[in-house]
Amino acid sequence: MNKPFATAAAALICLAAAAGCHSSAGEDVPDHAGKADVEANRPALHATLRWERLYDGKNVPRENYATLVQDCKAAGWPVQELAAADVQKLGKGFVELWQDARGAYGRQTVWDFTVVDTDEPNCVVKLKETVGHESRSFREIDGTPIEISPVDPAEAVATAKLLGFTRVGESQVKGQPCTRWRSKNHEECVWSGGLGIGMSDAPTESLCTTLGPMAYLKGLPLESMHGPRGAGCNLELETMSVGKGLLPEVGRAMAELDAPAAED
Repeated sequence: MNKPFATAAAALICLAAAAGCHSSAGEDVPDHAGKADVEANRPALHATLRWERLYDGKNVPRENYATLVQDCKAAGWPVQELAAADVQKLGKGFVELWQDARGAYGRQTVWDFTVVDTDEPNCVVKLKETVGHESRSFREIDGTPIEISPVDPAEAVATAKLLGFTRVGESQVKGQPCTRWRSKNHEECVWSGGLGIGMSDAPTESLCTTLGPMAYLKGLPLESMHGPRGAGCNLELETMSVGKGLLPEVGRAMAELDAPAAED
């Protein structure tokens, strides 16, 4: 193979792998040191959130459940009701998030109710629990880290304007920094500690069940309070830690994605 062709081929391979290359003595070589620095600067993040889905300020699944029980009793049918603790879960969700240098893993649990079909005229109600999982790798197929660009603060302002939010100022929720936003019918505080790792502090509107758990790692609301009109989501942060190292939950998720999960 002649030298010009070899140089061109190496450049194409570099671009295809998106691993980042620089020129040295007329040939392209990977910038391993730069990639290592990118990965070393990513913190280990673990957060848990609870939310309640609302419409016009009301928990619709819970109201639907109450109406069902009332109608069944009015019809004279035997009713097997939910336990009081299960009734309180209706229309709510629990989100668990883990992220380290290798990738991220999220799990979201959502509760609703279902009516069991029977041969007899009665109402047997059961709690329906749905668990969703999502993972995302921060490494290429060959194991090199993917560069994640810092968030431009101007993007948050543009998003806020588009959604009708006004920036209230900087705040904290359970010791974590966040940017507080307010619209006509919604107020929330979005984590501002992740701008350097690609997590925006722009207002997110309502998440709840509309998107999977990975959506929370694009912009992490630590607190969300929705008004009495339209569909919304009241959300609160339960726990959050930001540190260094590797998390076992992410390691297991990366293994399932066939991504490198061993410590470097």
